[in-house]
Amino acid sequence: MPTITETKLQWILQTLYDTTRIPAFYLKQGIDRHPTLSPELVNQLLSTPVHLKIQLMDYNIQMDKMILMPVSTLEGQGLLVLWPNAQSYVEHVPFAWDQQLNSTAFIEPNDLHQLLSVAIMAHYLLHHEILDRNQVLEDNKHVLNINNHAEGVLELSLLEQRERRLFHKSYLSEKKVFDQVRLGNKHKMLLYLKQHMELNGVYGTLSKQNSLRSKKNLIIAAITLGTRAAIDGGLYSESALTLSDTYIQHIETLSRIDSIHPILHKILGDFTERVAKVHRAHNSKDILLCQEYIFNHLYDDLSLSVLSAHLQISPSYLSRKFKEETGEALRIFIQRQRIEEAKNLIVFSDYRLSEIHTLLNFHDQSYFIKVFRKHTGFTPKEYRNRFVVKPS
Repeated sequence: MPTITETKLQWILQTLYDTTRIPAFYLKQGIDRHPTLSPELVNQLLSTPVHLKIQLMDYNIQMDKMILMPVSTLEGQGLLVLWPNAQSYVEHVPFAWDQQLNSTAFIEPNDLHQLLSVAIMAHYLLHHEILDRNQVLEDNKHVLNINNHAEGVLELSLLEQRERRLFHKSYLSEKKVFDQVRLGNKHKMLLYLKQHMELNGVYGTLSKQNSLRSKKNLIIAAITLGTRAAIDGGLYSESALTLSDTYIQHIETLSRIDSIHPILHKILGDFTERVAKVHRAHNSKDILLCQEYIFNHLYDDLSLSVLSAHLQISPSYLSRKFKEETGEALRIFIQRQRIEEAKNLIVFSDYRLSEIHTLLNFHDQSYFIKVFRKHTGFTPKEYRNRFVVKPS
């Protein structure tokens, strides 16, 4: 392979960008530092086997294309990288990019044929050799077959997230929201939805080229989860599915979505209210008031005498009536709700494990551990180790 000077190579990189607006990088073997790219990404790219003169690669799960080309300079072996969408990922821009970031791109980021044309031009500038585009496509057909490289795409997608410090919002936080839809507790659902939206992290990108489509897809996914939670909560399935269809059809008519938050508040609130109505239809006023009091006083004394005094009915009547209408002993219901709250405190608060059992009125820690394991299959310590992500 012919060699060139790094000075000439830098001129080629700058010329490519000036004429095509495609960012181009030179990575040198044996040097893991680069003024623009992180060491982790540089190492990942340099460790990628490059067997072709022009090798196509997908950077992430959205099939963000880049080109890798081996280069020999007088100073050593290296890699030329053509990356149309690099400006979305790098912190510092080389060359004159900073003056032209708002310029109109000459090609679309994932226009494969134009990208290959630029790569063929770069190869000619480097080696004075004309390559046939159809042959380059044939050489890269293994990359174009999506089914054969899903695992590698996933690895690079995770690398991209680490590079940009962008991680999806907590699954457990999301689960709390839909658990409250299922229970018909709108107050707590809205509280947990607010907490979820304020958490560090991002929502998934469900359409890379169209932000409106991505937001619509996210809302539709939430509607689907809300529908299932409402059915699990007792809402008649045909009613829930019809409501889901109606909301999705409405979402599809929107030409603009500034924020998904108000829309989700309205839709999930509607599902939750309908579940609550079903619960009210099946349970008597006394039992509904009892459950509401328990939901709102998990940190207080919830003994049978306290609850019966609040409802102004006899303890024996309350105990018997609760079991008849819900199929669950009052003591077990309270226990289960407190364990759910303990799970939230373990994952989302800074309380020590030794403090949580006292907050939730368990009379000692060993009993709390026993009850927690009964309902979750884990001890509190095991649950924290399993579900709490510690900052690195």
